[in-house]
Amino acid sequence: MLMSMTGQGVANATDNGATVTVEMRAVNNRHLKINLRSPDSLITLESIVEKQIRAAVGRGTVNVNIKVQKASRADDYAIDTALLHSYRMQLETESGGEIPLEALLNLPGVVRSSDALSPHVAHSELIVNTVADALEQFNRMRMTEGEALANDLDNQLQKLTILIQSIRERAPAVIINYSERLTDKLNQLLEKHDVTLSDADLTREIGVFADRCDITEEVVRLDSHISQFLEVMNGDTSQGRKLDFITQELFREINTIGSKANDSTISSYVVEAKTVIERVREQVQNIE
Repeated sequence: MLMSMTGQGVANATDNGATVTVEMRAVNNRHLKINLRSPDSLITLESIVEKQIRAAVGRGTVNVNIKVQKASRADDYAIDTALLHSYRMQLETESGGEIPLEALLNLPGVVRSSDALSPHVAHSELIVNTVADALEQFNRMRMTEGEALANDLDNQLQKLTILIQSIRERAPAVIINYSERLTDKLNQLLEKHDVTLSDADLTREIGVFADRCDITEEVVRLDSHISQFLEVMNGDTSQGRKLDFITQELFREINTIGSKANDSTISSYVVEAKTVIERVREQVQNIE
């Protein structure tokens, strides 16, 4: 099961006179990075929210925005009458005239929130549940994108398998063609000088070439890497890092074949295979 690193989720919930909105978006990152924006009053909840996210997300930069809106009620606020009268006395002493009380309500500290329970206490359960809902939506989207990635990767690996089979079938012809070219060339040269060359010498030279351009091990390892890639891709968890490592191994083996094969036909297959593997690499970068 593959999951994309990119996705978004939004959840809203209202309870006990408060509305909580959680917005969650993620982009690619080799590691997990959480950027959390929330009211200052929720600072003690941040560690809980981060723990929730880390339990559900493996990689990516996750941007989370939490908003809490409370419906205003008359008993949510209280007037500090002592401070209000102190302001009034000082101002009237300075001005020598009477100061209306309503003119003093905007002064610092006059009107205070009388809510004994700050949002991080009164609505913590609501906030945690809303984060969970946003995470669920977020992961559903990532799973949908992951299915699309898996389908594309499966198609690319089928193309790669066909190319590898073409390379496997072509490989024996490389030795035969070299043997024929070498024999013809030597015969032409030796005829001019009336010199003969033993079959043993020719066989030894062909054997050296065959050993130098043998790609059997690389082809076998490519088959193994593709099988391993499919096994990881269809596993129970999304393992983007592991797929990235296997993709690097695919590149290494196909590059080795390209340098050893010494055949234009195989070289063309190698170029096509590199194009396919590059496509695989690009897609793997999006996987958690």
